[in-house]
Amino acid sequence: MLDQKIFGEKLRNHRKKLGMTQEEVAEKVGVSPQAVSKWESGDCLPDCFNLKAISDIYKISADVLLETRSNGNLDDVASKIEQLATEFTWSMENYDRYNKNLRQELGEDLWEMWKGIYFTEVGDRKIQEESKKRGNLRIIGSFGTKIWDDQGIACVIKSSLIDKLSPFDQSTQEVMQALCSEDGQKLILALRCDTPTPKQALIEKANIQITRLNELLLLFIENRIIEFSDDNAPEYKGYMISGHCGIVAYMVLSAMYILDKKKYEVSQFIKISTDE
Repeated sequence: MLDQKIFGEKLRNHRKKLGMTQEEVAEKVGVSPQAVSKWESGDCLPDCFNLKAISDIYKISADVLLETRSNGNLDDVASKIEQLATEFTWSMENYDRYNKNLRQELGEDLWEMWKGIYFTEVGDRKIQEESKKRGNLRIIGSFGTKIWDDQGIACVIKSSLIDKLSPFDQSTQEVMQALCSEDGQKLILALRCDTPTPKQALIEKANIQITRLNELLLLFIENRIIEFSDDNAPEYKGYMISGHCGIVAYMVLSAMYILDKKKYEVSQFIKISTDE
């Protein structure tokens, strides 16, 4: 059975993500703003013609809007994740046409969904709720190591990976040492993974001696930590975090952040005190 309150909340969330007012939606649908307000509050439902107009405006299928069931069926959960991912992809394709914050907001939704899935694995509702309130680092499960932090760190490493690891060779050690150096950290923090940073801007942001900067750039490019974008347009020319090994740079900085934390906690699988 359709839950009108949940349906209304979905309408409100989609409208806000597009940066539209109730008046703007009402004008496009051909109804009064009061009607839109009643839909969003769950007081009543739009008819089939208005529902079709709403789905066209929000670029969301009517089936997605009408789906308000909440249960633990794995297929239903997977379907909802796929729906959210579809919306995220659509926001990328229409980035310039609609509210530019939409992509960021949908990305945050995906993050929250990942967090929700993470906590269900605890297997104890009381511990789950207590852990969510604390908002600190967690490591849980024999399946592998899982880290989640309110500041923006998330990592999952399967236990089976340990059997495939081997000691670093000399060249890998050199790259890791460079990443962990002060200048290496400055360089990574001056770069982004989505937009290139021009050389002059990089020099100013990183504040590294030019000879050392060139050495790091060459080393990191050779090892696919960063890459150089040579687009014809000047605004798209510069250095950025590589989509291949660049994640290693962020993992190194994240590990340093974790090491610097004075408090941390683990689940019931590993018992230690967190009262220090």
